[in-house]
Amino acid sequence: MGTARYTADYYLPGMLISRCLRSKVPHARIISIDTSEARQIPGVHAVITCDDFIDHGRFGFPIVDMYMLAYQRVRYVGDPIAAVAAENEESLQAALKAIKVELEPLPGLFDPRQALSPDAPLVGEKPRDAEGYPHGNLLIDYIVRQNDPDAVWKECDLVLDKEYTTMHQEHAYIETEASLAVPWPKSSGVTVYACCQSPFLAKNNIIQTVGLGSEDVRVIQPYVGGAFGGKDDTMYQTIAQTAKLALISGRPVKMVFSREESMISSYKRDAMIMHYKIGAKKDGTLMACQFHGIVDSGAYAAITPFTAWRSTIHAMGPYRYQACSVDTDVVYTNNGFAGAFRGFGNTEVCFASELAVDEIAYRLNMDPIDLRLKNCLRPGDTTSHGQKLGDDVALAECLQQVRKLSDWDRKRKEFEQGDPARIHPGELRKGIGVAAVFHGMSLGAEGKDSAVGTLRINDDNTLTLTSGLTDYGSGSRTVFTLIAAETLGINPSRIHMLRPDTDTAIDSGPTVASRATVLGGNATQVTAMRLDAILLNAAADLFHCQIVDILRDGENYIGPNEEPASFDKVVDHARQMGLTLSTEGRWNAPENHWSFESGTGKPYFAYHFGAQVAEVLVDTGTGKVEVTGYWGVHNTGTVIFPQGILGQLYGGITQGLGYALMERVDFDKGFIQATNFDEYIIPTAMDVPEIVGAFVEKPFSDGPYGAKNIAEPSLVPAAPAIINAIFHATGRRIQNLPANLERVLIGKDLRKEGSNTACKLGLHQV
Repeated sequence: MGTARYTADYYLPGMLISRCLRSKVPHARIISIDTSEARQIPGVHAVITCDDFIDHGRFGFPIVDMYMLAYQRVRYVGDPIAAVAAENEESLQAALKAIKVELEPLPGLFDPRQALSPDAPLVGEKPRDAEGYPHGNLLIDYIVRQNDPDAVWKECDLVLDKEYTTMHQEHAYIETEASLAVPWPKSSGVTVYACCQSPFLAKNNIIQTVGLGSEDVRVIQPYVGGAFGGKDDTMYQTIAQTAKLALISGRPVKMVFSREESMISSYKRDAMIMHYKIGAKKDGTLMACQFHGIVDSGAYAAITPFTAWRSTIHAMGPYRYQACSVDTDVVYTNNGFAGAFRGFGNTEVCFASELAVDEIAYRLNMDPIDLRLKNCLRPGDTTSHGQKLGDDVALAECLQQVRKLSDWDRKRKEFEQGDPARIHPGELRKGIGVAAVFHGMSLGAEGKDSAVGTLRINDDNTLTLTSGLTDYGSGSRTVFTLIAAETLGINPSRIHMLRPDTDTAIDSGPTVASRATVLGGNATQVTAMRLDAILLNAAADLFHCQIVDILRDGENYIGPNEEPASFDKVVDHARQMGLTLSTEGRWNAPENHWSFESGTGKPYFAYHFGAQVAEVLVDTGTGKVEVTGYWGVHNTGTVIFPQGILGQLYGGITQGLGYALMERVDFDKGFIQATNFDEYIIPTAMDVPEIVGAFVEKPFSDGPYGAKNIAEPSLVPAAPAIINAIFHATGRRIQNLPANLERVLIGKDLRKEGSNTACKLGLHQV
């Protein structure tokens, strides 16, 4: 305990400290940057701007629109303009103050609803009439099409037409952004220690923008104190900045963000405006779904095109419809910027769609679980995208099991449905709500999807395991170790898994979108099977028999004469035979296909399914909501790591509770309003009830030992389950997150007038 070393804990002789000068305005043209005085300050060893990078440090994926340091314009408050490396804090602060930046203010765009208006300020780089994407303030748009909902509305006995909104959400990781760059002799290369999620992408960005060769850059991921999707793009900038400063100064350079700098400059979960129109028969059969969403990507694209695509694919929820139409517009604004966040776009639409389905059940006087069971996707069904599902689908089982675990039927009768007109102020009201989820596995049809693992038997007969996917709290290192041990028939204690390192692992793409267990786990199983085959050949040679004649008993190999040979003995014999005891295994995800023009296809090779129930106690005099019980059942396939899967379930639900009740990133004219945890409130142990988790272990043929993912979908349905429970208690349907005191009490937000003071003070402190 307490031995883990995070990036901020690293100290090297001669190490410099560094920091960025950041924009204090949301949108402006850069007229000039003068760093001459800053360079002359004693103790300052390097000062850089965008001009110190190749092509001004331009980078980005899947859309290239960012810079390592701002070029030509600043597009949000916190945009980095220059970076300094100095011997001490005094010299560093003096240099930052000495940098002269002349800015020409530009009109800001803060309302995503207005982004596509022809007279809206232009945040994007290309004119509105440019071909392709992005153009104007439209970053990208997506569709799903299944028949025509307009032809079905007349068949519906009930048509629900509602708008829902979600706020930006802060990742709130305990460890802030940090990078330590160590130059090689004569600045011939650089090694970077950084708390990023995807070291290979960071390496490629250094190669692209700094100009080093692939063999001259190494990125190592130490222990990471939380990420939740939030340590990609901002970290890529930080890594490249420290690398360039180290190469110029010839000394190690470390940059660690303060909490204020982290919250002001880092990307968030996107905010979303969602309009749903859903039609149903009076017997509860869902008939048609029409959706239009506006995603606020902020100043840059980051990974938002991918998260918004996932929003589009999941907008109709895990249900059957006769017709479905989905349209999603992703727009630029000057509200910070958005990117990856646990749930990866599904969290937003699941909130809205599950509230809509719940309201339909209420209007039809149907039990909410019964309505979901009537319409939920089942094995062999075809989704609204046109994809036929396999036998691994188990949403109905999840709904039935969570119904029993939560004692749903008794409580729905015992807790009287709330009615605002009949509730006495100060009355304590109980409610219980449900939400269901489906969640596409891995990256989907955005591109090729594969992972690589390696194994090597060391001289002492321990094993070294690597993966190109990283573990920043998900438990994937343990999962990979258990898979390798099971496949090889050995004790897991023999296996040592290296920290993610671009010199020892093989690139497997970004660690996002719940890729680790299935992609990385399968790659681990492939490489372990190949090593197992080598050892079986050695054992067969040792026993003078065929491989089919060998049995396993624990770590022992049993030959025809029933005399056991230990793992160590077989390994030693393999060495005597001259066999190479190292393997590499790649697993390629099953092919997906998607037509962006027609909005149809097979977006993901499989889906995770789950259902959650929340019980709440609402004080109708204050609006305070206490979540008093929680139950979650998920279709995970085979459970490989029981403690880990429960940890992911508990953590996801807790994060979803914060999203539902208290977390909100407010921007006022581009200025973030909360810059530390004294104002940005996240759940504590006092807010979290007892959580009961269970898993439907219906084997998944494409998963390692039949396993699926859990990390992201554990969070996704939490907010709607809680909001639906609040409705059951109070009769008030809260359509805009979070459900703070005012929205619960009087049905509207009493947000105070915004200010730029906290944001500017935070920038001053950094």
